[in-house]
Amino acid sequence: MTLDSRGYVSIAELVVYVPAFVLAIIICIRHGIRQTSGWIYTLILCLVRIVGSICQLVTYSNPSVGLIQAYLVFDSVGLSPLLFATLGLLSRLVDWINTERGPILQAAHFRLVQLIITVGLILGIVGGVQRGSSQSTTGTIPQPSSVSQAAIILYIVAFSALIGILLLSFGCLSYVPSKERSISAGVAIALPLILVRLVYSALSTFTRNKTFSILGGDVGVFVGMAVVEEFLVVIVYLGLGFVVPKLQKGQQGEVGSGQWRQRRERPIKFTSLRGANLT
Repeated sequence: MTLDSRGYVSIAELVVYVPAFVLAIIICIRHGIRQTSGWIYTLILCLVRIVGSICQLVTYSNPSVGLIQAYLVFDSVGLSPLLFATLGLLSRLVDWINTERGPILQAAHFRLVQLIITVGLILGIVGGVQRGSSQSTTGTIPQPSSVSQAAIILYIVAFSALIGILLLSFGCLSYVPSKERSISAGVAIALPLILVRLVYSALSTFTRNKTFSILGGDVGVFVGMAVVEEFLVVIVYLGLGFVVPKLQKGQQGEVGSGQWRQRRERPIKFTSLRGANLT
């Protein structure tokens, strides 16, 4: 088995994501499964990249249709954990603002963004399977389908919503405890990186430029616009997991507690922190 540059990238991903996966588990345990906000999705991203890298490496000795499809699927769904992780962290930030200032966003807003990302994830999986099947049938580099293009459009819509939530939160940071404000800084750093990653996916999906092809594209562009960005976002979010304090019972509101994932609206019910020392 002889590795090419893509194979070495997969090895580099394993070197980064295996320890990151362990750290993500520690963070999820530290904060509690029900209060992990975006860190559970950071853990999922690490797992997706680990499995995807393994599939890529195995194709060098066994280039089966199933492995190629698996690699394409794992590559295409990588954006969704990034977006979910960002949404989860923003939900924690908005909860503090809603508690101290009054609601600036309702649970329904987060539920809508989650739905958009989820549909994009499903379409991305379907599109990845279709591209893998096309490659096995024609023996050429597969062209993206309209399903994959629809997934990217939904990701762009969700990303725009995340920017809106962050900008809306910036004007209310005085209501957020000082140790929690690092979330806004972390997300502000991560969003431009996610944007570059999203642009790469859009170019690989909407153009026929071989440079941006998932299979056979320019490895330098792939590393510079996708791999490095994901590395950095994971580092930022894992850092936040160790910096921000663990929430005590009653400190997490409707948005961050996950009630926005339910179909039925509920009024916000949680302990007020106005009298607490927030610094």
